[in-house]
Amino acid sequence: MGKKSIFVPIIKYMQAHPLLYTTRKSHLTPYPLQGHINPLFKLAKLLHLRGFHITFVHTEYNIKRLLNSRGPKALDGLQDFHFETIPDSLPPTYGDGDVTEDAVSLAKSVREKMLVPFRDLLARLQDSSTAGLVPPVTCLVSDCSMLFTIQAAEELSLPIALFSPVSACALMSILHYRSLFDKGLIPLKGIHLI
Repeated sequence: MGKKSIFVPIIKYMQAHPLLYTTRKSHLTPYPLQGHINPLFKLAKLLHLRGFHITFVHTEYNIKRLLNSRGPKALDGLQDFHFETIPDSLPPTYGDGDVTEDAVSLAKSVREKMLVPFRDLLARLQDSSTAGLVPPVTCLVSDCSMLFTIQAAEELSLPIALFSPVSACALMSILHYRSLFDKGLIPLKGIHLI
């Protein structure tokens, strides 16, 4: 089984839903941390290989980091695979483009401030589609941590597939956290943990 098998259920899901698969225009939105970006980027590449037109939505901060690390032409030359940005709404003091942003501030910004810029991006892409410049927005594939994308999809009557980049072990821990807490198994206790 390789790592690619992780993505097969999403591809099969998209193939099983004619609107998602026949229009072949997807917008992928990862949570703006590296451990979330890389798996969704791999999925985007797999969908692109299957003939999908991809718009990969990054934060302005992370696109700068990508261009700093891979060079100014890192995003050039990919037909039907485009990058768009939205602001993360954090002040520039949280980094100069070479460090990871403060996770707590970033999480708050994702919850409170990213819906409007994302909605504006979708409207701009729709306007470009109407002008015949790009295919219409027909599907969203979003990191399950980017809950504002669900609201945007509902507002525009777009289908959305949520993607979880965490490992199976981490996902099971998250799903059973309340039960473990209720049973007193977490948080862990004992002198040996100090």
